[in-house]
Amino acid sequence: MTSTFSTRHGLLALGILVLLAPGCRRDETVPIDLGHTYFPVEVGTWAEYQVDSSWSFQSLGISGAVRYRLREVIDSVYTDPEGRTAQRIERFVWDTLTNSWRIKDVWTQTRQAAYAERTEENVRLLKLTFPAKAGERWNLNALNDRPDMEVSHASVDLPWQHGDLSFDSTLLVRNHYPNNLVDTLIYRERYARHVGLVERVRDSSNTQANGTNGWYFHQVITAHGH
Repeated sequence: MTSTFSTRHGLLALGILVLLAPGCRRDETVPIDLGHTYFPVEVGTWAEYQVDSSWSFQSLGISGAVRYRLREVIDSVYTDPEGRTAQRIERFVWDTLTNSWRIKDVWTQTRQAAYAERTEENVRLLKLTFPAKAGERWNLNALNDRPDMEVSHASVDLPWQHGDLSFDSTLLVRNHYPNNLVDTLIYRERYARHVGLVERVRDSSNTQANGTNGWYFHQVITAHGH
């Protein structure tokens, strides 16, 4: 009698614990991480970069280089002409004469459930797709009239470090242009969760009998915050 009583109460107690245990309800769903945090949209998010750019047009005897500090700030939110929630991005360069930030230009962006888009120098670019999966490919120029450029998530959720800054999870986007001895076209952007862009590389050149013509651009993060 005692044994039966104890067994019944033990089973009853176990049943209650199962019902009360968090995460055990059958109707609960585990949220899916689409990778949206790689592309922040919160007002006040900012990042500073070191930019190095160079160009050479040997056929014309022209070459040069420039180095400067760049700051990007998500300034405000608005509704774009397509009715989407979008953000205004103010971009500044450091003025060495006044020792202060000077407005350079304004870009815009929007993050939707399946993609992230930016308008840079009045050119709409399809920057990321969601969910962020390694190997996923798309056309960077799907939203403008430039030649198609196939890019992909080359890697996702990998650590990356630059100087004193380290990031636990970064996403690398790169192009798949078949470079050769004549034409070079390299596009690479790296994003960090809750920070956004941390590095950008552009390398474009064409080599002919009269020399090589092209330009190189490298932008890398030096500070960030919100």
